[in-house]
This record gives sequence, C-alpha cells and structure tokens, in this order.
Amino acid sequence: MGRLVPVGLALLVACGPAPQPPPPPAAKLHTTYRVLSGVSMGGIGTASLGLSNPDRFDAVAPLGGPLDYAFFSRSMDRFFTGGFCSKAEIEAVLRQDPVRLNDPKAFEACSKRPATLPFEHSQDFNHWHVTLSGGTFDRDSYGDMMTDLSLAYGNFFSENPASPVAPPGVDPAKIRSFAPDFCTNPIRVKGLFNAEYNPQGTYDAITFCDGEPATWFCRSTKERVDFCSDAANIATPLPSAGEEAFADRFCAAKGGAERAAKQNNDQRLAFLDHGGFRDPCRQAVRPQGIILAVDFNANGRRDYGEPVINNGHERFDDVGADGCDDRFEDGKGGCGTTANASAVDPNSDNYDVEANPIGTEQNWVWDSGEPFRDLGLDGVANTRDVGEGNGTFDESGGRQSLKAYDGKTNYRKLDAEGRRRLHVLADGGARDIFNLGLMAQHLFSAVRAALGVSNIGWYRDFAEMPGMADRQGRFDPWTKRWAQMPRNLVTLYGKATPSEQERIDGEGDHVGTNEQALFRFATLFNWAASHWPTLEKAPVPKLVNGEQKTAWFQSKALGAKWEYAIALPAGYNDPENTARRYPVVFMLHGYGMEPGSFVPSVLVADSYVANPGLALRPMIYVFPYGRCCWVNAAGEKDCRETDDMKRNLGSVAGWARECNSGTFWINRKGYTPADGTRYGDAFFELMDHVDATYRTLPAAEVDAR
Repeated sequence: MGRLVPVGLALLVACGPAPQPPPPPAAKLHTTYRVLSGVSMGGIGTASLGLSNPDRFDAVAPLGGPLDYAFFSRSMDRFFTGGFCSKAEIEAVLRQDPVRLNDPKAFEACSKRPATLPFEHSQDFNHWHVTLSGGTFDRDSYGDMMTDLSLAYGNFFSENPASPVAPPGVDPAKIRSFAPDFCTNPIRVKGLFNAEYNPQGTYDAITFCDGEPATWFCRSTKERVDFCSDAANIATPLPSAGEEAFADRFCAAKGGAERAAKQNNDQRLAFLDHGGFRDPCRQAVRPQGIILAVDFNANGRRDYGEPVINNGHERFDDVGADGCDDRFEDGKGGCGTTANASAVDPNSDNYDVEANPIGTEQNWVWDSGEPFRDLGLDGVANTRDVGEGNGTFDESGGRQSLKAYDGKTNYRKLDAEGRRRLHVLADGGARDIFNLGLMAQHLFSAVRAALGVSNIGWYRDFAEMPGMADRQGRFDPWTKRWAQMPRNLVTLYGKATPSEQERIDGEGDHVGTNEQALFRFATLFNWAASHWPTLEKAPVPKLVNGEQKTAWFQSKALGAKWEYAIALPAGYNDPENTARRYPVVFMLHGYGMEPGSFVPSVLVADSYVANPGLALRPMIYVFPYGRCCWVNAAGEKDCRETDDMKRNLGSVAGWARECNSGTFWINRKGYTPADGTRYGDAFFELMDHVDATYRTLPAAEVDAR
C-alpha cells in the first residue's frame, strides 16, 4: 500500500507547477529621432530649450554653455559685481581725499577677490578674466554679452516695473540709444537704496561707462605702461587721444612704447595675464546701461573704488533647507541651541557637486526653509521696494526667468520615464573664461543624483572615456564602442597646469585647442548617432559629402524671414533614397557666430559615415540663426544676414540689430514690456518647418534604443 499524499500535493505532483503569467512586455520608449545640441551661447540655448521641452528631443548636448542658475548666481554676486571694499572702508578713503576713490592703491588692503572653487577664476568687478579662445573676450565683450543676456532674460541686478532691462529710475530709451555725452553726463538716480552700500539712500546712483583699455608696453623691458603713475590721471582720467604721448614719455628710456597686438604670441600672453582690468586712469568710453554705481564723491563717474549696485535678490542665509548652520546642526536633521565651531556638516546637507549634489547648504541659492530678510530687493526696511514684506523670497525678473529655464531645475522635474528616454551630454574647459566647464558639471550633478554613479560617465578628459583611447593613450572616438558607453556623460577637458604656449593655444579654454575642439565635435557626432542602434543605417554612396545650403522660412513668431543652414546627408537626393527618412541633429551656434559656422565640422563626420564598422549614420544637421534680428524705423524686421537682393543688412542704411549680437535662443524680454521677440517660439516653428520640408523621421514608440 502506497504512502498517503495530501490531495493538494497530489494535484501538484500530477499537474506540475501552476502556470505563471508571462512577464509584461517592456514599456515602449517614445522616440523623436531629434537631438538638440549647441556650443557656448548655443549650449545655453540647448539647456534652456531642451530641458524645458523634454518631449521634443531624445537627447540634449549643451557643450561649453549651460548657464546653471545656482553657479551663475554665485558668479554674478561674488565676482562679476563683487570685490569691493565695505561701505565704511570706502567712506574712510572719501573723508581722507575724495580723489583717492579712483586710486587702486587706496583699496589694495581691503578689496579682495573671494576664495574660489577648484579651477574657478579669481576675479572681481575691476578684474575680469579674458581669453582669445574662440574670439576676443574682454571687457567690451562682457558688456555686450551681459546686455544681451539681460535683453533675453531680464535684468539680473535690479527690478524696474517700466522695463525688463533698465535699472530703476532709468528711461529704457536712454540705454537703447546712448547719447553722445553719456560717459560725461551720466543719468543720476536719487534715493536708490542698497543694503550694502547705500542703506540710507545718501548717495546718488549713476550710469557709467566701462570697456577694455588698450595695452601699452615698453619695447625693451616689456613693462606695462602704468597710467596711474601720474597723480593727474588719477584725478582726471586721461582721454584716449593722449594715451600714446603718455606711453612714449613713460617708456622714453625703455625703448619707446608700443601698443599690444593680440596676434603676437608674447603679447597674447600679456593680454591673457593683464586684459580685462579696469584702468581708472584712462577715460572709459564704452557705455553700459544695465547696472548702476554708487557715486560716493559725486563727481559723475564710477571711480575705481566705487561699487556697483546688486539688488538682484533678497538677502538670505545659505544654511540649507533645515534652516540650520553647520555649527548648530544636531546630526538628526534638526537644529540645536549650542554652537560647535568645529562641526563639519552634522546633518549631511552641504552641497557638493560630486559627493552631495542634492545638498541645500552652501548651494548658492535660496531654498525653502532657509532664513531670509523680507525687506525687498534693496535689503533695506521701509523703502516700499519690490517684494518687501510679502512673505515670500523675491528675486529680480531676470533671475526668475533664468531659473525657469535652468537646466538642472528642469531635469529634476523629469519623472522616471523622462529620465529613461532623455539623455544628456555636457562638456566644458577647465579654464573656460566663463567657467562653463564647471557649470556643465553642476548641471550634470542633477543627472548624477537621479541616475546614480554607475549609470553615467563623469570624465576629467576625453581619453578617460572607456574604450576611446588608442594604443598611445590618445582619444580616438571613431570606434564601435559607443553602444557600450553611458548614455549620459560629462567631460571637463584641459590640463591642470598648462604651459604658457598651451594657454596661448587655448588649452582647456572656451573652445580649447584645435585638437580639443575636434574631440568635442567628434564626441557629439558619435554620441548622437549611437542613440538609435535598432534604426537601419542608410547606405552611403562613395561620394560622402552631402548637400549644404543656407535657407530661410517665414516665421510667424518673429514676423519675419528667419535664416538657417542645413546639411543634408550624402545620398539624400539619390533616386533610390527618395523614400528614406533621417534623424535630425539641431546645432545652435555660439555668440557672434552665424548658422554656417558649424557646417565644416559636419564634413568631418561625413568622412566617417561611409565606414560600415562605425555607429555613425547619415543624419540631417540643422543650424538655426541665433543672432538678433535686424529692424528699421518702419518696424520691419528681417532675421537674416542678407536680404532678398543679396545685400548685407549690416550695410543697408536704416537697419540695426535689436541687440548687440546673440539671442540666447529664448523669448526675449526686450527694453520695454512691449519689446519682446519670440526667439524661443521661433525655434520650434523651425523644427516644424524642417519636418514639412525635408524627409525627417517621425516620432515613434519603440521597444528599445
């Protein structure tokens, strides 16, 4: 007689394991077959447009350009408008001798540049960092770019209900078209308060002029001409017409004087070392209108020691969302009552771009929970300033707009599906003039926090990318390794200690050396092409160069014809390919550049497309026009470089740009509330125009990519 078996077990033995339901099918992945990329100003636009419209793209690649809201705020507050002595120290010099407010030696002991992060430039308002990498970026360029940034986003340093750009008390018409005597007859604003330098409104605030002075040196000694060596120039800055004669006298026994030419290597190095400095002993002749100075000695000009007014946000304590400084943190997320001066982040909330990217203490921006003074933007009680006593933390309109477009902020808004489908590539030089390499890392810290270290690539140079170095250890991106690379990666390129010649060559700078520039584009092309591994690669004819052209379309958003360049892949026009469609890469150019500037870089990629062993595939590249439109007195607008008669609009009487150069690819705020231009909206119009005009791939739901 057999062993008794329970009925349930008998059934299990007889029938086997109960059938399991099949696993659910993998979620489809929405795929647009679109990549948005850009360099410098185009990198800013890429982060702004791409991460605020994540459903329009599969990937975004801000190269050397994302304006990280937090890091940029730090730079504006501590460096671009910082480095001045305290009000008490300035007034001490004023009491001693009002003329000495223009003497750099009077402020050597108290005017300090703030401590910097690794690779961050040491600078202040009187000493800005300069470069020749990618163009001449000096005090003139800073003025143009800050004006254009303010025209795009709004003023970062003040709030004026009558104008998104003009400081309080300044008619925007006066800074839209500067009067001939603007530098000698400034606009005076009385009663403008500032917590740090004008808390009683005692001093007038004034507009002023600035700009990059010419560099003069002695031929035999290479000594720079010191225009402040003559006390008369301190009291009354020397007009530019008298510079050469003064320089000749200064260098009379030293081989005579020579004006530096940036084409000469030695002089290029001198420019890198000494350019960007404000020389108070020569007349400033370049008007700037977006920020005011405090005129302590009432002489109608901004003297060297006189500060500029930064009323960009209410004052706050950057102690973290726990509201508690390290000294009082209890280690449990709360705050104690006894100070411990040696405490090192007991609540683990200090921001660190790598170790703690979600930290809120010392992250340079106000977080909910941090104490702030609800005194308005000027930081002074009872002045009825913007935001005073409203119970909320207030910032200028420009900073609010910058935050709305901030790539890091918008990436953090993505849900898990959004982070799975939208990939980010970022890079920048370790010594980029605007610290855009560091900003790229701070933007990317949001990606790191969301995905984890194991799912990203964080590299100190291009050759660190796994599998991308040749036998000599040099970067070689033209391989089949891209399918195994992390989909999200950031690279900070450039040596820690470059030689003088390497500095001249742009090593680790805004564009980088010629080799580094090539590596950056090669990374972009390969990274973009590897996003669709299941997409059939179109056959490429032996003649690999495709068609490149400049075109335009009628933009409703701009109310004008808008220019773009396009590079169609090799074989696009062949009869056998008439039904074939292609992915699209949009590439936004840099400040002062034009759409066709990047077309030659695509030709480099084309030379590799025909190699069947590589991931590169034929793609359509589109280069939108990022310079400001031309306008005339009749209100007509043209957003091209040449009109229908092939005339360069810059040489046609009556036409002028509505900004100095660049749009930064967002809807412009303009000089008045009625002066906005929808540059950001126009970009998405262009996307639709490209889809309607060329054979682009439509969006699809795919199993994987």
